[in-house]
Amino acid sequence: MRVISIFLISNILICPSLNAQDGSLKESGLKNLKRNSVYFEILGNAAVWSVNYDRIMPLKDGMAVFLRVGGNQYHGKDANKLSFNFLGTTGILYGSHIHFFETSIGYTHFSGSPDRLIVLTGGYRCQGRKGLVIRATPMYIYNTEKGDTFGNSLWLGLSFGYSF
Repeated sequence: MRVISIFLISNILICPSLNAQDGSLKESGLKNLKRNSVYFEILGNAAVWSVNYDRIMPLKDGMAVFLRVGGNQYHGKDANKLSFNFLGTTGILYGSHIHFFETSIGYTHFSGSPDRLIVLTGGYRCQGRKGLVIRATPMYIYNTEKGDTFGNSLWLGLSFGYSF
């Protein structure tokens, strides 16, 4: 819980002062930013891979909020049983034009195991004007299941997709 508190306080104090580029909301492209994205994430919140959808909601100059949902499936410990996993994330984008700093907090639910992950991220997002989305997000994953070997460590997610 201490890590989550430190993460949230640092985001509140540091992130509002960050600017990827100068400009007003109209000039920055946030007004014309494509607000829906679908992308494939390697590693990331769901541990191995996931397919995600997010919605961006601009707030003011250089800042927007996003909500993300996603999921994946895999064969867990039992190779004959298919497990479906779901994730949800909310976060803030800082920046303009096509380059953004992204910070978020998320939750991943594994239906085939007791693992429940709380994920804190801070990374880079490139969202091109023609629709290309690329994300590189270092993260800290906290596993609420005590004694589990996965989680409670640094992790990385790479995403590629399309915005519309």
